[in-house]
Amino acid sequence: MFKTILCPIDGSDHSRKALKLAIDLAGTHGAKLVIQHNMLLNADAEELERFARAEGLGGKVEPEVKRLRAVEGRLNYGFEEPPESTPRMYAEIGQSLLDGAKEDAREKGLKHVETVLTDGEAARQILRCIEDREVDCVIMGSRGLSDMRALYLGSVSHKVLNRAPCTCIAVK
Repeated sequence: MFKTILCPIDGSDHSRKALKLAIDLAGTHGAKLVIQHNMLLNADAEELERFARAEGLGGKVEPEVKRLRAVEGRLNYGFEEPPESTPRMYAEIGQSLLDGAKEDAREKGLKHVETVLTDGEAARQILRCIEDREVDCVIMGSRGLSDMRALYLGSVSHKVLNRAPCTCIAVK
């Protein structure tokens, strides 16, 4: 029934549940599994801390959390740009998350697993991945790490569910 299943992950509980379902469904249908993570470059300190706690990466992200807390709630005028290592750190965190998810899929016997690390507006990146990889099913968490912001701007899952041209499953 499905040939290519996309599972965007962000480290949240809902995305972990979505990944488990995606692995099971891909195994059942012999489908390719594409696991995508969009880097948390615009995360605030609280989001980054939650992510780090969930992934056991507290020490690795501590300097960035401190930097974010120092500028939180202030005007950005006069502040230096983030250190050059910051984007690299987010990429390393994202790749670590993808590697763990791919290993989970391999342990369940999946042979066709691809990982994709993206950066930018999350819903747009997911929709681009759907198109580029001819995805026919998306399985994603109904809520991610940025719940409060989503109340005002609309959640990533809501945007994807309404715009994707394929079957979509939201997991709680």
